[in-house]
Amino acid sequence: MGASTDDTFRILIATDNHLGFAEKDPERSNDSFETFEEILGIAVEKEVDFILLGGDLFHENKPSRQCVIRCMDMLRRYTFGDRPVVFNFVSDPAENFKHAKNPTVNYLDPNLNVAIPVFSIHGNHDDPSGLGQMCALEMLSTAGLINYFGRIDNLQDVTLSPILLEKGRSKLALYGLSSIKDERLFRLFRENRVKMLRPREDLDSWFNILTLHQNRTRHGPTSYLPESFLDPFLDLVVWGHEHQCLIDPKRSAEDSFHVIQPGSSVVTSLCGGEADKKQVALLEVNHLQQFKTTGIPLQTIRPFVFQDLCLADHDLDEENAAKPNEAVEALVDRQVREMINSAKEMLTGHSRQPTKPLIRLRVEYTHESQMFNVTRFGHRFEGDVANPGDIVLFRKTRVDAKKGERGIDQGIDGETMDALFSEDVSEVRVEDLVEQYFSTLEQETQKLYLLSEKGMARAVQAFVDKDDKEALSLIVQHQIEKTRQHLLNMECDLSNQSEGDLVEDAIIEYRMSRLAKKETIKQEEEETQAALDDPKRAKKKGSATEGDDFDDFSDGNNSGNDNDDMDIDLPARGRGSRGARARGGARGRGRGRGAGRGSTSKAELSMAGDGSPKATSSSRGGRGSRGGRGRAQAKNQSIMEAFQRAPAKRSTKTICYISDSDDD
Repeated sequence: MGASTDDTFRILIATDNHLGFAEKDPERSNDSFETFEEILGIAVEKEVDFILLGGDLFHENKPSRQCVIRCMDMLRRYTFGDRPVVFNFVSDPAENFKHAKNPTVNYLDPNLNVAIPVFSIHGNHDDPSGLGQMCALEMLSTAGLINYFGRIDNLQDVTLSPILLEKGRSKLALYGLSSIKDERLFRLFRENRVKMLRPREDLDSWFNILTLHQNRTRHGPTSYLPESFLDPFLDLVVWGHEHQCLIDPKRSAEDSFHVIQPGSSVVTSLCGGEADKKQVALLEVNHLQQFKTTGIPLQTIRPFVFQDLCLADHDLDEENAAKPNEAVEALVDRQVREMINSAKEMLTGHSRQPTKPLIRLRVEYTHESQMFNVTRFGHRFEGDVANPGDIVLFRKTRVDAKKGERGIDQGIDGETMDALFSEDVSEVRVEDLVEQYFSTLEQETQKLYLLSEKGMARAVQAFVDKDDKEALSLIVQHQIEKTRQHLLNMECDLSNQSEGDLVEDAIIEYRMSRLAKKETIKQEEEETQAALDDPKRAKKKGSATEGDDFDDFSDGNNSGNDNDDMDIDLPARGRGSRGARARGGARGRGRGRGAGRGSTSKAELSMAGDGSPKATSSSRGGRGSRGGRGRAQAKNQSIMEAFQRAPAKRSTKTICYISDSDDD
């Protein structure tokens, strides 16, 4: 390598371990723990300097006591010992760990004997919630087992202060951005309220790593974090939350830094992205700011085979079958058995690797008569697969429907829906689909003119996540009443128009004016959430009783259990699922490169760069206001009828890879 061994940082990187996933499943309960123990064993074998975790260490923000104890036991056995830690911690621990009960790095604690420090941010699954806004990582941090960093408590102005590490001549600045609701983060970046502090001393000699846990794939207009929002001075971004393993470094969208996406270490959703080979990354960084990543395949992963089957591509002998779906069932049976055989090739021979595979066959059908009972079908594979109840997933083949007359064609936009569902549905949240669907419609007859996309998305989210059966009707009634009051208070000229047309135009104009300004949109969101959270209204809950207390994190990004004070098992959702509700951002940038002067025992931090946002928000213009005389004598009946009618390159930084042939 270019640098001597003493100068080179060796870091093991893993994300989305999801400890405790499916722990009540007798077949899959140990999967996450077996793999996490393998990861810790790799760290010991490779003699790494420290372990970096990218969030979602736990699958729930309130993991079971068994889950926490097993995690603590493994961390104690593998990361404690007499092996010396050979790098220096030179930043202020009171700033890096200001939320901790003991704000210090664990390997410098005189009461502990740490051999391999663990640094971790929290994800959307193990985020703070409940009384005191605590998370499971706080317990591990208080026990001295990990160094929990990157927690953001001020969600109005986000400031990231790096952990500064030195090993010989190598300098490492480690930034952490724990999970924040995507839409909120998007807005914070856009409004230039995310700042990253940089060391004053030797500004250009630090290798800058950012570890974050956000949506990387766009699921909605603001439901992700664009790479272009991140500061260009970064060298490497470790991206958590996305479960597909993309271990090889890729250049960012604007060619400013590299991105690695280790993916999850356990399969939590049966989708195509989870079927890729699971790996962890060994990152090496030298004093020349060169780095190399090596993917290390995990040997204890349960085999998972995912395939698609389109029935339209096969000649089915339906005429000779007693029932139309018998030929389909026979075809699917043959396909599943082939998948089980191919899963045997994925066995590594590791003594702790599960042998029963996960099988998911996604079947595209053209008619409902081709479907069969998937639960009964799975019984024949009880002893062969780990998920017999959900082997087959039926999905109807999309066909272009003929556009009919008006009134028929103004329902659902097929092309828009196809675009929304171009990804695996298990990767998408329903509230994002609602917002994206209505915000991307082009035909005037299909757009919302009373409700807002944000309001509808919030209502659907409350309906799905909190089982609030009245959320949709509440938001509709809330907006009807709000619009009705506006119409009654406005002055209109009734001399040249029918009352119905005037009311209709006024409704459209009122909505456009609400959405034209950024502060009005924010007010709209706050009013919608306030209506949903109103304690005076009676809610119909399917899984909780009246009077339940739902404690959410301050940004509204709660984890799997929305009810934090009840021992009720609520279902988790999808990939890196549950929560992390969408995220996105605008950008705060640090562009300055000039090194500061002066020396201190701790490296000083300062704001570097102007943080100018790259993304700008656009305004939508509404119709011009109508002057008039007299007050509109609009009646409730005419208003309701109107409601139901539709109207007409910055500078880039070259990052070199470490080469074994370097002589430096």
